[in-house]
Amino acid sequence: MNQTDNAAVSAHLSHVRIVMVNTTLPANIGSALRAMKTMGLSKLVLVAPKTYPHPDINALAAGAVDLIDQIEIVDTLEDAIKDCHIVFGTSARSRTIPWPLLDARPAAEMSLKAVSESKQEVAVVFGREDRGLTNEELAMANYHVTIPVNTEYGVLNVAQAIQVICYEMRMAALGLTKLTSNPDANMHVTKDIDMEWDEPLVTHEMMEQFYPHIEKMLAEIEFMDPKNPRLLPLRLRRLFGRIQLDRMEYHLLRGIFSRVQALNNGTWKKSTKNEDQSNA
Repeated sequence: MNQTDNAAVSAHLSHVRIVMVNTTLPANIGSALRAMKTMGLSKLVLVAPKTYPHPDINALAAGAVDLIDQIEIVDTLEDAIKDCHIVFGTSARSRTIPWPLLDARPAAEMSLKAVSESKQEVAVVFGREDRGLTNEELAMANYHVTIPVNTEYGVLNVAQAIQVICYEMRMAALGLTKLTSNPDANMHVTKDIDMEWDEPLVTHEMMEQFYPHIEKMLAEIEFMDPKNPRLLPLRLRRLFGRIQLDRMEYHLLRGIFSRVQALNNGTWKKSTKNEDQSNA
């Protein structure tokens, strides 16, 4: 690979972050940094690590110590992914509600396609060494990603899992770079229909304001029992998590929710009708 191609791959991968939640062993952080640098990723976010900083991080990074200064430390997973557009949660366990699930390779291809087309920010979230991510944390993801391992011995250390994901991200970025540098290759590749967005896509932080609003509206019209919502909130997250709303659609839906609430509470005034329609 020449320097130009390597720079293009690095530019793509700069939009992908690795997130580690409540990591216990500092050595795993160092190993993750080495895995990332080997594949050209540089953005690591640590959510409330148990021990940080620590000499083991520097020792295991082995050649990737320059990435230590770039590590971002946050208190919550929400803070780690708030400006992201696509979030993948890693898990090998089955869940109460089947979530949109992708193997590592198609997940990487989807991620880099989104980065290439509209510079979306992507996060891949890894959980604790002993128990992974909680159901609540997994519910923050748009998709769950899995690594197809040997079913008779499907054991991966978190740093090993990060290495596999980073490899797939790099391969996807390389594929995009080759298509860009060799337009003739496009003639032999079947591609999905590309869509250009006329509005910025919403971030995770915006969607975290969206879900309480729709749940409050559904409770007010007695569609959902707030004391016993059952699986409805999770199903709503699954539905909207796989639909990437742009900001116009987002504000349109929240405007509808507010109108339904006002009508239900008897507080909507007809004088606001034209103004609300013009905002849509």
